[in-house]
Amino acid sequence: MARVEKELAESPDSCWVMNELARTWAAGQQYPETIQWLTKIADLGVGLDASRDPLYKALHGTREFEAVLQRTRASIGLVATSHEAFRIEEGDLTPESEAYDPASRSFYFGSMRKGVIVRCDENGLCERFAEGLGSVLGVKISGGRLWAVSNSSGESALVEFEIPSGKLRHKYVVPGKGHQLNDIALAANGDVFATDTQGSAIWKLRPGAPGLERFLPGLKFRFANGIAISRDGATLYVSNYPDGISVVDVKTGTREALRHPAGLCLALVDGLYTYGRSLIAIQNSSMAPRVIRLDLSRDLKAIERWKVLERGNTLFEGVTGGTVAGNEFVFAANIQDEKPAGASFAPIMVLKNRL
Repeated sequence: MARVEKELAESPDSCWVMNELARTWAAGQQYPETIQWLTKIADLGVGLDASRDPLYKALHGTREFEAVLQRTRASIGLVATSHEAFRIEEGDLTPESEAYDPASRSFYFGSMRKGVIVRCDENGLCERFAEGLGSVLGVKISGGRLWAVSNSSGESALVEFEIPSGKLRHKYVVPGKGHQLNDIALAANGDVFATDTQGSAIWKLRPGAPGLERFLPGLKFRFANGIAISRDGATLYVSNYPDGISVVDVKTGTREALRHPAGLCLALVDGLYTYGRSLIAIQNSSMAPRVIRLDLSRDLKAIERWKVLERGNTLFEGVTGGTVAGNEFVFAANIQDEKPAGASFAPIMVLKNRL
């Protein structure tokens, strides 16, 4: 409790730290204190939804917990501005992320479940692009190359493929154990950055380098997940705990929390993407799943305006990643990642939102 309370005092993005306090009380079965903190969070109106967290299961149906949920739901109404782009009939693909190739107007989806990457046209006609991988998380495209992260038992690697052939060019394995590469950012100068959720780190691959190197080894990026980079390659944005999104100066290595309005909670950002002077973020897990747009200040270190692009869509059943395709943000609404093998899977609905 002392550790989490210290983080609450120091973190500029306190919403998730407050939730960690509630979860800690719940883990100790101290339910009056749990409800007190959940009520404080609900009153913030930031979108954290306690009904989505299994740690609060013992409180379901109680008058106090239902009152918390009622307060929360009043602040997370429906926002529906997206339209169907196409659907993928292979419903058990479980595509955690996707990338767009403007040259061929094709979309690439990495499968967590099947160890493959598929390529789909704008009508949803799909084919295998690469196979024999582990659980594929982040995928990105630049300069006729597709980069992906592949995680399997005892190995986490960054892999590079040619487009359109699918030929494997290189595989860069993270040295040592205790790693899970998650997402990728590609800089204009050819540098590749990848978050390591389990290792609380960022890895960097320089053009022509024989292997990965740890970026800023003196810093920890706890639970590092989504990552994006500014157009000039000078600024990295990393979603991590407890500060929501960190802003990293690539040249100097300095890090600070992305400043934002008090009514915005930046916890649990999964996918993170740049669009001009804006960021597009997908939040999920205990956050009521949503896609948000964050318009940045001129120095790219603060959020001046923000809005919800999509929230409460009835299609949502695991929304984790997307991609910027021209002036649209395209994302899979229902990757169905919590369904067990052998279950019935619906087609994957890919939505688009005009930016």
